[in-house]
Amino acid sequence: MNRPPLPPDDSWESDAVWKLLDRVPQQLAGPRFADDALRAARLAALPRAWWQRLISPVPLAGLVAASAALALAVLSLNPPPAHVAVPAASTDEALASIQELAEAEVRSAAVENLDNFTDTELVCLIGF
Repeated sequence: MNRPPLPPDDSWESDAVWKLLDRVPQQLAGPRFADDALRAARLAALPRAWWQRLISPVPLAGLVAASAALALAVLSLNPPPAHVAVPAASTDEALASIQELAEAEVRSAAVENLDNFTDTELVCLIGF
């Protein structure tokens, strides 16, 4: 790999990042910083309640996808009544639009909560 040569003074203090950090004014922690940090760490270690897991975005995205799949199955298995003339093209277009909406909803839930999905699930959502 070709890298540009280091500047003549290759010490860490001459790095551009350190120079920028030297110009930043010092920030002091508030009086309750340690208490707040400890409380946040303890709360993060607690398991979430069942109702919090139920209404989190990942199960909601799954629920939307399952509902869309169920709607597609019901629409495709139940033929329209004989007295109603529905062209096949409009039914196919309706099913395609429902599928697109369901996929868009699942993708938007995934974008908002990337940490809740594995790499494999994200690749499947993208469609590769």
